Amino acid sequence: MTQHYRQPKAMSDLLLEMRNVRASDAEAVHEILKSDHVNRGTMRLPIESLSMVTERIADTPGATKIVAMRGGAVAGYAELIRYPMLPRHWHCADINLIATHPGHHGKGVGHALMQQMVDLADKWLQIRRLSLVAWAGNRRAIALYEALGFAIEGRMPGYVFLDGAYEDALVMGRLRPFADRGEG
Repeated sequence: MTQHYRQPKAMSDLLLEMRNVRASDAEAVHEILKSDHVNRGTMRLPIESLSMVTERIADTPGATKIVAMRGGAVAGYAELIRYPMLPRHWHCADINLIATHPGHHGKGVGHALMQQMVDLADKWLQIRRLSLVAWAGNRRAIALYEALGFAIEGRMPGYVFLDGAYEDALVMGRLRPFADRGEG
């Protein structure tokens, strides 16, 4: 499935194409995952091998893996994880990763990928609860998540080691009411 997302003109005049990741995207995704801004905001290390990335982007039951394309190049990568083997958890999903290519960082690609994940969860996958984890010091990401309806649900002290010190992580969630039950 390929979808197009038009960003507000203030962000860019270029159209982003969203599509499922392909094996041929491995090198581009590898470049994204080893970039400094991605490593600072995730648990990844800058030395992840290409073969590990090839494994990562392969089809996996319960995982939706997409790329944002701009001008024929991979501008970003995202993963949404569902739980098909846990019937009591079918209504839940986690945004496992939103990452942008260094050349497209700060140009609305992360916002577009997040919006795509929220739209997939709400309109196609019957997800009621969408969760993610963010580093407490990543104010830019937290502001984006809050703008898309996520709220801080908890804090995990000393969760990640970054720049020689431990940093807290925030558990964030977005709960969509069941429309057919009149909740809301």
